[in-house]
Amino acid sequence: MGSGHFEKQQTTVIPRGQHEAVLRPLPVEALPPLSLREQVIADYRTAGLSLRGHPIQFVRPLLDSLQVVPAGDLSRLPVDRRYKVAGLVLLRQRPSTAKGITFVTLEDETGTANLIVRQEVWERYHRVAAGASAMIAHGQLQRQNEVIHLLVNRMEDVSQLLADVEARSRNFR
Repeated sequence: MGSGHFEKQQTTVIPRGQHEAVLRPLPVEALPPLSLREQVIADYRTAGLSLRGHPIQFVRPLLDSLQVVPAGDLSRLPVDRRYKVAGLVLLRQRPSTAKGITFVTLEDETGTANLIVRQEVWERYHRVAAGASAMIAHGQLQRQNEVIHLLVNRMEDVSQLLADVEARSRNFR
């Protein structure tokens, strides 16, 4: 520094035209925007949930035509009547103290529905009860204090309606 002279820097001269492709930015192809359904499915595939929506909302018109009530409506409906609810299976739980009863929680775009599945119903609909990622549950609405549940007598597998959603339930025994 204090010697008063600078070191020479070596430079390489590249003839014009040989490396233009490297220096030129590549064109960016615009991707089409994802629909809300595609965004929700992508969220479920990567995070297991979405803050943008719920997969069931995209099949709600079909569920409405089948007279399937949203889980959020169960608290306002009269008890001791038969209803159908549908949703993704969040969990299946069979405590050793429950005498063969399995508790299942379904989730739709409005909330969760608690199901009570007696052993004979579990056995009759075992494939659906144990394996479906989404189902329609038929049963009698019951309310004990603030606990609302459906005493199930029939189950239908509707996983195929949501085949592109990778929902996985947590199952405990």
